[in-house]
Amino acid sequence: MPHKKPEKVSYNIVALGDSLTEGVGDLDNQGYVGVTTKILKKETLVKKVSIQDFGHRGDTSTDLLKKLKRPEIIQAVKKSNTIFLTIGGNDLVHVFKKHFLDLHASDFSTQQKIFSVNLNQVFAEVRRLNPNAHIYYFGLYNPFEDYLGKANKDFVPILNRWNANSTTITKKYTAISFIPTSDLFKGKTDQLLYKDHFHPNKQGYAKMSGRLLDYLKKSRSSVQR
Repeated sequence: MPHKKPEKVSYNIVALGDSLTEGVGDLDNQGYVGVTTKILKKETLVKKVSIQDFGHRGDTSTDLLKKLKRPEIIQAVKKSNTIFLTIGGNDLVHVFKKHFLDLHASDFSTQQKIFSVNLNQVFAEVRRLNPNAHIYYFGLYNPFEDYLGKANKDFVPILNRWNANSTTITKKYTAISFIPTSDLFKGKTDQLLYKDHFHPNKQGYAKMSGRLLDYLKKSRSSVQR
């Protein structure tokens, strides 16, 4: 029997979230979204790629919930079949800013509870608008390892807890992939972060894009043609 030719897929992508989705830190203004869409467009099994990027610097999970009420974002999400999402970094940084001189693990767990509720609501709202689009949600990395010195060993378990908790939340929903990033940046922040020591640089975003593409390939069969 002749092999059936694989069907080509079309990606109708909506990118949501914070400065990582906006691409802050990449001077070519590509970010992981730009890099990923460029590569997808060149793939032989991809028919068409469209992208709407609503990433916004400084947004927290609370901001994202408000954005999901905006008519243009509601329409975009409804029409999409693929969603990229980065959120949570600013929720975490908020704890550092608020309690900088007197940080306690309990400050992070309080904020994590708020973030968990919000992340649940974000997923629930996206699913309400679009039951089928595959969501690719990036976990958090540690941009502070060069700064925290000895305190880094106390922060790493906090970050791991946030990511483990977010992974648990993603598993409650269908068609959501949790994409780990902390291992990509660990021990390499001097090479992979922009000069602000927080956002990825071009190489950092390329690492994120490479991992996202791995996940996209895994779930390609589920993309609406």
